[in-house]
Amino acid sequence: MRAFGLRMAAPTAAVMVLLIAACAAAAPWETWGTEAYTLEAGEAFSFRIAYDEIPVRSWKLVVDSDYVLGDLHVLRLRDGSLLYFEKDESHHEVTVPWGEGEEISVVLTAGRRTGGVFTVKLMGPPRDAARASYSYKLNRALEAYAAGRRPEAELLCEEALRENPDEGVALVLKAGFMRDKRFYPQASALVARALQQDLPPEMKLLALDLQDELARLRRNLPEDLLARLADIDALLEKDEGAAALAAVDELAEARFPMEPGQGNIARMEIQKRRGRALHRENRWFEAVDVFTVALAMAESRADQAIIYFHMGELFLDMENRRQARDAFRIAASYGLPQDENARAAAALADLGEDDDTGTKEP
Repeated sequence: MRAFGLRMAAPTAAVMVLLIAACAAAAPWETWGTEAYTLEAGEAFSFRIAYDEIPVRSWKLVVDSDYVLGDLHVLRLRDGSLLYFEKDESHHEVTVPWGEGEEISVVLTAGRRTGGVFTVKLMGPPRDAARASYSYKLNRALEAYAAGRRPEAELLCEEALRENPDEGVALVLKAGFMRDKRFYPQASALVARALQQDLPPEMKLLALDLQDELARLRRNLPEDLLARLADIDALLEKDEGAAALAAVDELAEARFPMEPGQGNIARMEIQKRRGRALHRENRWFEAVDVFTVALAMAESRADQAIIYFHMGELFLDMENRRQARDAFRIAASYGLPQDENARAAAALADLGEDDDTGTKEP
């Protein structure tokens, strides 16, 4: 078994934008390396391809043999998973998910009746447009994020951090997820950890920009209050309504030094969480009243959107489809974060069009 003997240049990494939901259309594939092998009938030839030979996020292995049939077997060596195995084909093409430290084993076998020339190509993004590549899991997370598959991207990001808790780019990506959920203290802590790592220059600039943005977002309320609100959010995420309600009651009695105008924002944030906690405890009518009070306190359409979204979820559980539909529509029109917007859209699709009975249209 020998290395795939190609001479290849390292790519020029383009500036990578992590914290957006869409990316530019994929650039056309470019040949990174090619080599031809002449095999006798039934002869097999094996070789390996390592990450250093094509340091990208993913690439294609293409084998052509001018109508001579052959078999191709491709194995990911890190976990022994089979990426591709097809027999008696004159053209083989396999997409290889890739990352730092990756290596594949390739076995090429000529058909039993005739031999011939087999051309092996490594196809990747253009060298001057290849996005920076990282670990296998983080690359998968970035691909999922760019494709708009945010929940999958978040799970893969978590897996990347379990493998390497100090992977700086993964920390920045997770901080973006936390920011979108309005978990500002957690997001700030993740960015601080990321900036302690050896980040690529463009990623360090992105982390610094995110740090500045989080500072602006958190400037509205005291740090201690934000941290306790985040703790309540965590309880609500775990569906611990009683504990969240107790924490809300305790927080409502606490006193924090605030700038002029911050008191109303703080009370609104507390009421939002009280409504969600009451909902978790099936105290639905109390939750409606609390959300109504929170709406009156809200000073921005963004805050109103979130409250209407939670009211939509509440009305669904109350089997009040018409009010649920109206709440989700208002929330979506006011502008929701990505996760909530997707959930509101799914709920509206399930609820169907307006009718006179409050039931879903057939």
